[in-house]
Amino acid sequence: MTRPPTLSVIVPAYNSAALLREFLGSFLASDFRDFEIVVNDDVRSSDDTPQVVEEHRARGLAVRYLRENRSMAQGRRRGAAEATGDILLHLDTDMTVTPGLLGECAELLAERYDALVIPEESFGTTFWARCKWLEKKCYDGVEQIESLRCLRRDVYEKLGGHDERMIFSEDKDLDLRVRAAGCRVGRTRGFLFHNEGPLRLSKTLRKKLGYVGTADVFAQEHPEAFRWQINILHRFALYLRNIRYLRTHPLLYLGMWLMKISEFGFGALGHVLRRLRPAGRAVPA
Repeated sequence: MTRPPTLSVIVPAYNSAALLREFLGSFLASDFRDFEIVVNDDVRSSDDTPQVVEEHRARGLAVRYLRENRSMAQGRRRGAAEATGDILLHLDTDMTVTPGLLGECAELLAERYDALVIPEESFGTTFWARCKWLEKKCYDGVEQIESLRCLRRDVYEKLGGHDERMIFSEDKDLDLRVRAAGCRVGRTRGFLFHNEGPLRLSKTLRKKLGYVGTADVFAQEHPEAFRWQINILHRFALYLRNIRYLRTHPLLYLGMWLMKISEFGFGALGHVLRRLRPAGRAVPA
């Protein structure tokens, strides 16, 4: 790139105006200013997301609104098609950026890398949200779990963008294809805040149960990666590798084990139920 790169942030939304307000607000403090945000709202949304976008546009933020989001992968791909930046950053509405992150992404992709993994710092208001924070701490730097979020536009377009067939792990699918193409993947020092909110165990279990009916495409495209993900022993090995947290956060560490055993158990239950159901009927999310 002969000129400083521009950056487009793509964020699908679905009835998430409150989260979106915090998301957009975090960009007002960014040290890097040559960016735009494309909010692609779900076609089923009924909240005041358009008003939130207008509110932040009035505050000087370069943000555009679409209402063409029908699934996470399709929403990201459609948003990218509307974007104008040399760099694409795919985020979620429950995230916020730290002030120097956008500039770091632009610098690293201009000089050294084709794509970037961005670390996350989770937080929330419940015990289970804090367990999720600890779980993600155990995944820092684990390539099989972390997925890239930021990449050069030409790389994204060359690889066809997000696969719209994907519902389960659409982000990991793109990550695997970028790596398989031999692209240079780096990692930022800056990070994202990820708001888990009032996370309940029942919510995360329903989420895992719902994944079962949408995992087939990913399993067919990436059988080795899928086998790694569904092998509970790999996760347990990561938790044992981080057993120091048993000393510093004993309740959270034990809660994390309970949460993951339950999630894998519900995943197995969903697999059994799916096999027992007549063809054409899906396990409810």
